[in-house]
Amino acid sequence: MSNTLAIATVTETLRHMIHGALPGSGVVGAHVTTLRPDAPSGLPNPGVNIFLYQVTPNPSWQNADLPTRRADGSLLRRPRAAFDLHYLLTFHGEDITLDEQRLLGATLLELHAAPVLSRDVVRQVQIDVPILHESNLADQIDLVRVTSANLSLEQMNRLWMTFPKVDYILSVVYVAGVVLIESGDQPPGPALPVVKRRVMAVPFSLGTIDSVQPQPVDLSPPSSTLSPPSPTQITLIGSNLDPTDAVIFTTPGVTDFLFGYVQPGKGGDQLVVTLPAGLHAGVNAVQLAHLAPEPSSPPSPPSSPPFPPPVIAQSNAAAFVLRPAIMSTTPGSPPGQLAVDVSPSVGPKQHVSLLLNEFASATPQAFALPAAPRATETSTLFFDISRIPAGSIPPELVGGQGGSIPAGAYLARVRVDGAESPLEVDSSGKFSGPIVTIS
Repeated sequence: MSNTLAIATVTETLRHMIHGALPGSGVVGAHVTTLRPDAPSGLPNPGVNIFLYQVTPNPSWQNADLPTRRADGSLLRRPRAAFDLHYLLTFHGEDITLDEQRLLGATLLELHAAPVLSRDVVRQVQIDVPILHESNLADQIDLVRVTSANLSLEQMNRLWMTFPKVDYILSVVYVAGVVLIESGDQPPGPALPVVKRRVMAVPFSLGTIDSVQPQPVDLSPPSSTLSPPSPTQITLIGSNLDPTDAVIFTTPGVTDFLFGYVQPGKGGDQLVVTLPAGLHAGVNAVQLAHLAPEPSSPPSPPSSPPFPPPVIAQSNAAAFVLRPAIMSTTPGSPPGQLAVDVSPSVGPKQHVSLLLNEFASATPQAFALPAAPRATETSTLFFDISRIPAGSIPPELVGGQGGSIPAGAYLARVRVDGAESPLEVDSSGKFSGPIVTIS
């Protein structure tokens, strides 16, 4: 790149080139100056005058400029400005001997034959002119090209109106660009060395999950009151399912990913997946993810969020409904409340209601009770049975409003974000539980 002396170097190089071409015009004693066209004295007679009258941003390089500093103000790259220089060339001499026109012809031929300011010529100018010794235009990445500007008569008239004290004389306009000016700030240090190279092949597409079986999904109950529940498994059905992929779940009320585990198998059109702990009842989503493997070990699903390696591709997400289950009920604890233990636990922002259907009654009644507000995730829900909230009974359910829940035995279901707990069925096919007795 070039420094702040670049503009002056371009002007002086043009003067040097045109001065070398003037002997071909046959005009004796002609020389080149770089003054204003309305300068009171010093204009060549005969000769050529070069005047830089306008500087404009270069449209091609202007869009290539990148940020120059980091957020902390440290230098990221040297600031660089790209400009085009507009020159007005005027020709002076005796009209009778056509000096102006002969000088114009020699100048046009020179700039047409050598439209690019070569590095050798620019370097020689930098050596010959003391004030340009520090210029480095010759080292600019792009050479400066000089082209003629086709100004209309009206445009030329407007240009000369900026010099009201001088009459129009024979003139042409040239544009020199691009001139790249770069600051002299200390360049940033070299980039940090590469500690670890990670070359990976990204697949064109992942497998496709068409469905999840079973649908809906019930968590496996514990084998005893003292043992934890056995893992619940689902089957992903689709195509090109890879058992080495990670399985990620999203669940209502949880922002982090949860991770399941693929059972050993060949994959292909089916994958058996173990559900992770922490899923909430309601509509959940599952998908496969290709992870960037560590070079020293084969890819394996992570044990907990967040992903240790980055995710490089993901499959489509398939939805399934996880139904809640009623584990136990305790009426009247505390007084006027019905405590219901559910699995899985319920988030604080999930919508929960208890559906009660009177059991073995000639005129059965049904009620829907909202759960008490919860500040944290919990597996124990409380419902107010001392009164029936107005408007809390769905249209499909019957029963009165006002007062407390009538005493009796009720079939109980918990509805969490639209997912309802299942009812038990006896050998005859009739509903048999779970039963809540309200006294």
